[in-house]
Amino acid sequence: MNMRFPGAALLALLPVLAASGQDPRHPLFSEDITFYQSFDNGEEADLSVGKPRVIWKSGEIRFEEGLRGKALVCGSNGGKLRFNRAGNLNFDKPGTIVCFYRPLDWKMEKNLPRLFLWGIESASGYIGFQGANDPKKVCMCQRPFQLMILYGKRLPQKVYSIPAPGEKGCSGWHMLAFSWAGDQLFLKWDREPAKLFANGLPLADNDFPDDHFSIGSSDLWKYLLDDFIVYGRKLSNDELNQLYDDTIKK
Repeated sequence: MNMRFPGAALLALLPVLAASGQDPRHPLFSEDITFYQSFDNGEEADLSVGKPRVIWKSGEIRFEEGLRGKALVCGSNGGKLRFNRAGNLNFDKPGTIVCFYRPLDWKMEKNLPRLFLWGIESASGYIGFQGANDPKKVCMCQRPFQLMILYGKRLPQKVYSIPAPGEKGCSGWHMLAFSWAGDQLFLKWDREPAKLFANGLPLADNDFPDDHFSIGSSDLWKYLLDDFIVYGRKLSNDELNQLYDDTIKK
């Protein structure tokens, strides 16, 4: 696994923090992480089973203060990063994708289309997480979040939604999580209970033939993206609540 380490000042604290069971460099359940991008090292991933370096980018790549360091600026005047999938993201076995986002000036915008967060963008097999395209006359916090599965040869086209967070979703940091195991898919926002969907067929790597995935956005809705994590197993609802508490409340 590829790793990047913190500065000397933080390294000096590691023995103390290790004694308390906490490693400040990595999120909870780090032994199961296959890809972790905190943006504290800029474009390169902190942890990765596969390659950690960006293979493509769009927009203006810049960073601002995030949850525990830097965060990627997304949307208008922001950027999108693309990484290799091999080793980093595998749908042949259960897994979980988590990201944390902070809205920027959403109340000032109402007529914009969807909000892109992450996805495998391919016309031969697409999967991605987004804020809904409609209704356009309301703020993004009044629209549902959606997992979209499109254009595949084996899987039927599906759009799975969780309810709009409402006014509380227009400011502050929030967590979005997607888990899969067999034909069951789970979507979760913050500490709300994960919503279960029966997909009928399990996801497989071959359903999404492109060898890369994208995170962030270089247009439309403005937001900060931090702590994008891929786990090589399905995290439970309780574990995701622990991750939320450890990441946001601390």
